[in-house]
Amino acid sequence: MISLDTTSLVKTIIALGLSAVVMLVWYGQRRLMPVLDANERTTRWLAFVALRLVPFAAVYLVLDQEPRSDVIFFYERAVPAMEGKLVYRDFLSFHAPLFTYLTVLPLFIWNNARVLVLMMALIEFVIANATYRYVRPTTPDALLRYVLYYLLPLPFVAMVLSSEEDVWMWGFGLLTLALPASLSDRRFAFLTGLIWGVAMLTIKFMLVVLLIPLFFLIKDRLYYLLGLAVIGIPSILILYALMGTAFLMPIQHSSYPMAPNLVSVLRPILGSLFGQVSLTSLNWVGLLGTIGGGSWVAWQFRHLGYRRAFPLVFCFVFGLFMVMLPSAPGYYLFTQEMALVFVLLANTRTHWFRFAVLNFLLVVQPILMIVYADNALYTSLAMLGNPVYLLDYGIQVVELAGLIWLVVLSYNKLKVEQGTGRMVQGG
Repeated sequence: MISLDTTSLVKTIIALGLSAVVMLVWYGQRRLMPVLDANERTTRWLAFVALRLVPFAAVYLVLDQEPRSDVIFFYERAVPAMEGKLVYRDFLSFHAPLFTYLTVLPLFIWNNARVLVLMMALIEFVIANATYRYVRPTTPDALLRYVLYYLLPLPFVAMVLSSEEDVWMWGFGLLTLALPASLSDRRFAFLTGLIWGVAMLTIKFMLVVLLIPLFFLIKDRLYYLLGLAVIGIPSILILYALMGTAFLMPIQHSSYPMAPNLVSVLRPILGSLFGQVSLTSLNWVGLLGTIGGGSWVAWQFRHLGYRRAFPLVFCFVFGLFMVMLPSAPGYYLFTQEMALVFVLLANTRTHWFRFAVLNFLLVVQPILMIVYADNALYTSLAMLGNPVYLLDYGIQVVELAGLIWLVVLSYNKLKVEQGTGRMVQGG
């Protein structure tokens, strides 16, 4: 097993190299795009094979490394689930109830934690291709964005080394966008509620920060609630009957402080104030702020309709979530990364440079915080006299600025969409 210091160094070098390649590809897009477009299918498969399957083989087969991070957590929960034990009642889990049982399926083929990395990479590949097909009619550089997504360091690390599932949330959103345009408003609202109800049972409790704002975006809100209720009410009754209140376990995940966010950055300045408020209370404030802000934006732009507004509302809500919640880690950007790349970012040097830097920092900062800063909570400015602490804190400030930039960008693009809609109606 390679040492933690060596792993951290390798991860940093990979993140830096991928960030540099992202900018090189962006600068060379005029020469690359004709080649990519002429070999569209090959390009998509090559990106997946070269940037997911080959690294998987190198890390886990050639170097024979054991999975780390969340992969082990998933596997250790999947094994008892495979034995017929009940999630929450018989073993700990911070995910929705169906998630653990889905991770059991590939274990019937290969009972090893490494297979979960493959599973997550394959699902990401499906979602990436679905996103590409969704934006291709209106986005001339969709294939370039596809390649850039696979090159970005955060998705690379999240998939190959950590096997994160947060991109599934965007995948469920795509399912709602794929509903036939010929559906009546009522049927669309009901089916959308059903899909998001299944998503709540499949991924994480944090999805609630999106589902409440969507209530204000959908026309027939009662049917949206009905769709959610058809899935939610029987599920809650069944879970309660099987395990009592133990099914509320995923909420406990909010008891751990993470970075970067407003609290982690303001804590050294307002340490005395934060010292008097529990992390749980701060999380509730952040949660309510995210839901409130997301709901206000969804209501403000409801006239755009769900299909036009959803991708940008999705980016806004999860960006705000990362800014406001003290238990939101930096890798949560992976939740919206695909939407940011394919929908939000403009094809400009400023956007892509900032985004590449943010991706790099979000990979490097957790290494610095965990390995070298010992997960320190900066409760006073005096702590920043330590050079390692100062570097970690300085990166958090830059990261937070980048996250706020993405939130503002999402909002401003919604305003542009609204203005475009009015021009069309006026014309």
